Amino acid sequence: MNNKVKKMRVLIIDQFDICREGMKAILLQMDEGCEFLEADTIEDGAALAASLDLDLIIIDLDVPEIGSIGMLHKIETSGLKDNIVLFSTLEDYAVMHKAYRMGISAFIAERTKKEITISVFQIVLAGGKYFSPEVISGIPYFESQSSTSRFLVTTEEAPILSKRQFDVLRLLAEGKPNKVIARELNIATGTVKVHIAGILKSLKATNRTQAVSIANHINIL
Repeated sequence: MNNKVKKMRVLIIDQFDICREGMKAILLQMDEGCEFLEADTIEDGAALAASLDLDLIIIDLDVPEIGSIGMLHKIETSGLKDNIVLFSTLEDYAVMHKAYRMGISAFIAERTKKEITISVFQIVLAGGKYFSPEVISGIPYFESQSSTSRFLVTTEEAPILSKRQFDVLRLLAEGKPNKVIARELNIATGTVKVHIAGILKSLKATNRTQAVSIANHINIL
């Protein structure tokens, strides 16, 4: 009779070694024999996961070059699926809502206590999901036209963007970093930054992630 216990296998996607090490320390408290795969990017993580059965996929959304929405777009098109847990220092309601709608298993703020984080992992491993009640109860709000007021922009106040700003905004929504946007539009990186500043001002956004969220909710993307 084979009594061998299956080891937990986890993929951690984070651009910083120290963050991956911290996550591994938490997971080892759950399973001392836990096997880890590590990647800096979504693309590298998807390549590692292609031929393996994984129990958990843990992804840090905080990549300033493309923003949280850009990271979600990459996850959505990467082929990664099942038991995905997202971490972020930013508790952006729109980002959490999109993640929930994508079928992500859990969203945890990085300020969450270790004990709660372990409980969330256990919930996901058991086939459950974890999102704050505010995210789940807020879904009808985000699906209504009035949801745009949350971002201080309404459809009646639709922002005026130039054609080039729309081009930049579209590429921001695809998660492209400034250098790639510059290359695809054949403009200087500095010019991309100027266009992004104009987009943020027109959309009354404080960062590129919020700008994309606002654009989606007022149907200009």
